[in-house]
Amino acid sequence: MLRPPGSLPARPLAGYRILVGLVAGLKALELGASPLLGTPAGPLFGVGPVVPAAVWLALGAVMGLAALAVVVGWHGRAAVLVVGLCTAGFVWGAGYYSNHTYLLFTVAVLLSFADCDAAWSVRSWRGRGADRVWAAPVLALRAQITIVYFFAAISKIRPDFLSGNGLASWAWDSVLVPTAMLTPVVLVPLAFGAVLTELFVGFGLWSSRLRPVAVVAGIGLHLGMIGMLSDGLHAAIELGLFATLTCGGYLLFAGRVPIVDRPVGAVAVPRQRRSEPALPGTVTRR
Repeated sequence: MLRPPGSLPARPLAGYRILVGLVAGLKALELGASPLLGTPAGPLFGVGPVVPAAVWLALGAVMGLAALAVVVGWHGRAAVLVVGLCTAGFVWGAGYYSNHTYLLFTVAVLLSFADCDAAWSVRSWRGRGADRVWAAPVLALRAQITIVYFFAAISKIRPDFLSGNGLASWAWDSVLVPTAMLTPVVLVPLAFGAVLTELFVGFGLWSSRLRPVAVVAGIGLHLGMIGMLSDGLHAAIELGLFATLTCGGYLLFAGRVPIVDRPVGAVAVPRQRRSEPALPGTVTRR
């Protein structure tokens, strides 16, 4: 049966906390300043009032301060929860939805349940840190990384993507992909390879033997995405933030994963001692 570990090393979780804080700080600058730069801010699905730009600027400032607290590990759990709530405010209140913004909200909420500031934090510098943390939230974060790759792969299993048309439409405006590569001979293998790679990375991270290959494949996949889909600096940064949240999650797989208990050898049954009374039988003689 599956036996998940009760605790896991604290440093990989702390490393991911720092990466999430850095991403949150950059997103706070972008989201807070977006209304001032002309990006329309309106409630998602048109439900709710239109909030003035000054409110989003203030929310971005709060998110930025919380992100700084996350990076240094000052009241890490509360700080990362504030980051998640601010991100939700921008998504639902201003309509600034994107895949990596949604992922930032999800991992921030999950991190708030973990002892994410047990290491590499203000708390640990004061001598109140810990070498190991409760495993359950870390396993939930691992599962979230797998879910991202699994649904990304499943969503691509359709004729328009596997035929290479999806990659062609995305890469047409890329500043790094030559036009000569936009042919079915190149794009069809890339499309199938992307689906297979996402499935392999999502589940290969759970295997200690496959994990090194999965890490290399995942980093290569995201570098390829940045190269093929970036039509400018802004798109490259956005894809880089998404890659940081996902590839940074590889740190969480350091340490023991759930294992399967297996009986080792034959089970020894102790012999009954002669001095001990025999168990009563079901039939008695008269």
